[in-house]
Amino acid sequence: MAEALYNRLYRRLEPVRWSLADIRFDAIDKAKVSQETLGFVKVNCLLELSSLYATRMFLRDFREDADFCQFMSIWYFEEMRHYLVLCEYLKQFGMEPQPEELPAYDAELKEAPWPATLAMHWCGEVRLGGWYLRWASLVDQEDPVLAGIFRTIAEDEYRHAQCYEDFMHRALETRPELLADFLNTAKWMLVNPRSDKHPTTFAEGSADGLAVSDHIAGYQAFLARLQDTATEEEEARMERRILKTLSRLSGRELQSRADLVRLTREKQRSAAAPAAAPAADPSDSADLPSAR
Repeated sequence: MAEALYNRLYRRLEPVRWSLADIRFDAIDKAKVSQETLGFVKVNCLLELSSLYATRMFLRDFREDADFCQFMSIWYFEEMRHYLVLCEYLKQFGMEPQPEELPAYDAELKEAPWPATLAMHWCGEVRLGGWYLRWASLVDQEDPVLAGIFRTIAEDEYRHAQCYEDFMHRALETRPELLADFLNTAKWMLVNPRSDKHPTTFAEGSADGLAVSDHIAGYQAFLARLQDTATEEEEARMERRILKTLSRLSGRELQSRADLVRLTREKQRSAAAPAAAPAADPSDSADLPSAR
């Protein structure tokens, strides 16, 4: 019997796990850090807190997959460490979130089919890794400490994306038909990427119709900075990374988004073949996956 992924992923991640003690908060030159940057970090910090709500969702919707739920113990710890390190950074300026504020940011995420949820969060981790690297380069001259924090978090996000990919690969070994769900979700995530399709900003996935970001003051300024600093090169690099992974998972070389759309259509038609009614054309970019 194959070893549980949790066991293997734990051993893979443990040697590269960093500590809060590694961060040189005493080296921050507070006079050089702008209020705009601090406001950006504050929103980012609260968005990282949303890992709490995502973990509740994962444990609920993946409850039949003990292996994945065990992995959540790693993911949740590392994601909440992102919240903590950003909180500690803000504390140097007296701007850290207060415990009594936190319930106001809570959100209940709707139930959704786990294959689309898994693929959406995989894409989200890839995107976050790229975002954090970009933010690191933007603040490098302003504050090398913050730049280092962003780079450290980026490495975590990319490692998490690899872990999610491993779970997708394992799922396809026993249920190859799930490829259609993975492809369709990735296709949706790649269309208009600057609209910030991160799970925490997807209002349709929230029980009250509000995204996690809707509860956070200053999010619109955060989003504007996110979009204004994005480059075509960065978006293309992220797309190539996702297409390369999907090529491995599908056994079909995907060099462009058009290739992805064609393969998605093919797999969805194959999956719908036994049905009496014809399937809707899944190449419509307005189609959303049933996920957060």
